[in-house]
Order: sequence, then structure tokens, then C-alpha cells
Amino acid sequence: MPIEIHTVESNKELETFLRVPWTLGMKSDPNWVPPLLDDHRRALNPKKSPFLKHGELRCFLALQDGQPVGRISAQIDADFDKQWPQEKGVAFFGFFESRDDKSVARALFDAAGGWARSKGRTRIRGPFTLDSKGEVGVLIEGFDTPPRIGMPHNRPYVGPLIESAGLAKAKDFYAWWYTSGQIDERTKKIAERTLQLPNVRVRPMDLSHFRREVDIVRDIYNSAWSQNWNFTPFTSDELEIMATEYKVFVDSEIALIAEVDGKPAAMCFAIPDVNEMVKDFDGELMKNPLNLARLLWRLKFRRPKHARLLLLGVKEEYRASHRYGTLAAVLYVEVARRGAARGYVGGELSWTLEDNVMINRGIERMGARKYKTYRVYEKAI
Repeated sequence: MPIEIHTVESNKELETFLRVPWTLGMKSDPNWVPPLLDDHRRALNPKKSPFLKHGELRCFLALQDGQPVGRISAQIDADFDKQWPQEKGVAFFGFFESRDDKSVARALFDAAGGWARSKGRTRIRGPFTLDSKGEVGVLIEGFDTPPRIGMPHNRPYVGPLIESAGLAKAKDFYAWWYTSGQIDERTKKIAERTLQLPNVRVRPMDLSHFRREVDIVRDIYNSAWSQNWNFTPFTSDELEIMATEYKVFVDSEIALIAEVDGKPAAMCFAIPDVNEMVKDFDGELMKNPLNLARLLWRLKFRRPKHARLLLLGVKEEYRASHRYGTLAAVLYVEVARRGAARGYVGGELSWTLEDNVMINRGIERMGARKYKTYRVYEKAI
């Protein structure tokens, strides 16, 4: 039977689209953690999605004999166009899933590329869900361990399958693993010297004023990451969702803000690896009140043993300073020390760009090791 490509239009089709990983048998992969679909439903809902206030999106299903055999999204991001005017011809793809079949992959990329081309785009890049602040890339190394919260997971054939559709590597991203107690002495001494400065202090996030704290995280992130490849800034709507949803499971002892003269200068935002607690939820949280109760109970009485450090940044004016340029090392040391005191036995630092040599060397010196690689692909359309 031929491959048919359908544009997702109804709520029923959207549910089919979201459930494609289940249809393709991902549950047979012992390391796969079903994504919480509430996040994806909101991200794809025009009435609720922060992304769709500045972006456009189409979702496509590949069907054979009436059964789903793949999916893909195509998106255009006006915020990206503003940030990177020299790359205004770029569109993006995401949510890519396919059985191991080149004809399915080609049909999906033809559909995504055709839509993007109709919008005046000349290249397509991804996967991104839906931009660089979501899940990024295809896993190409490190299939033997489960994904941490907010990170993708796929079968080994997916990368070569994307390449078979004419895409090539655009950039690799790294995830690093840190085991508690492995920070090297040199990094510790650098951090200690900086912490001895009378105008420098590190404090946990104040959860009683969480929205204010998230504002600080956004300001530092938008300053520190602005020149990173494919960066787009956090918007106020994205911040609102972050403040509402993350507060439930944030551990303030591993979400830290560094201040200089009482002003926020740097931050690191680590969170417990909730993936350890939701694998048996089958992707549903809010639709199943029992699962929500289970999660809250587990967070209180059986906290995760691991965490993910997903954001770390130093404001540009401090990063360039000889006196305060070591604030990143301070935060690395402090989050590791406080995390160990809280009972975390290790965690993931992710992600970093392959060509961010300074950051990658710093992470290695801290005692972490690169253990997963993700790849973003692109092609002309």
C-alpha cells in the first residue's frame, strides 16, 4: 500500500499524532520514558501555545493502510528570524518519528519541506520541539541509558533514516554525566577564592517569590546565551508556564542564583529528574488525577536520586570580568555540593554545543564525562 501523508487538523488526529511513538512500539525499548503528553498538547494548541504567538506550525501524519507509520512537524519562528536575520530562510522540523523505512521518511520530509517552501523558506533544520528551548536533536550516541527530563530518546536507526532523506549534520550537542564527589581540586579552589570576595554570594531560589526568581533566570539566560547557535529568547508567556509548572518539583537547593553587590549576576537551574518517577504513567499526568497524586507523593517521600542541570549562565558584563569570570565555576561547585547534601548521587548537565570549547573543557575539569550526543540536521528545500 502507498504511503499517505495527512495534515493534522482535528483533535482526534492530534491524539493519533501524539501517540505515534506508542504505535511504533517504543515501549519495547527499556530505556524509553514516555513523554508527558500534557506539555505537547499545550504546545500544539493555538489557544495555549506560547510558541504559536510568534510562530507557525503544521503537523503531518504518515499512514499506510490506514495505520500511522510516522509523523513530523514543520514550523517557522518569527523570534528566530529577529534574532538571526541572516538565517531568515530557515524553517524547522520536530516530533519526527518513523518506522525504519526510507520511503516513509522521504514522504514526511517532502511534506514538511513543501509546506516550509510555500512559506518562502529555503532550508529546514531540526529536530526541535518546538525551538531550542525544548527538546533538541536526535540521539546518536548513548542509547544504553534513559533520557533525563526534557531530553529526547530514539532508536539507533533514526539518525541514518533522516540522512537517507537528504539531510546532513548541522550541529552536535553533548550531554554530560556527573557523579557526586568528583569535582577536581583546582575547580574547588577557584570557586573558594571567588566566594571569599565580600560582595559575592550564592543563594537558593526563593520559592515563595518564584515568579520573581524565574524572571531573574530569564534575564540571565537571555543575556548569557544570546550568541549561542540557534538561540531564541525566553518570552514572558513561556516564563509564565515555567513558573506555574516547574514550581511543583523545583528543589531550591539545586536552583541557585549568584549575586554581586546584591544584584543577580549568574544562575544555575537544576531540577530533580522527574523521569525517574513518571515512566509508569504512560504519558498521562493531568488526564489521570491518580498519576498526579502519585507524582506529588513520590516527590515528597521518594525523591529522585539524580538531577538535570539544564540552565547555567553568567551575565555578559560579569563573564568578561577578570574578577567575576569564575562565577560559572562557583555555581558548578555549589550545585554539586548542595546536591550531594540533598542526597543526589549524580546527574546530567545538558546540553552543550560541540564547538563551545571553553564550556566543554570546564565541564570536563569539573569531573563530568560526555556520555550522550545529539545531532541536529538540515538540508536545502
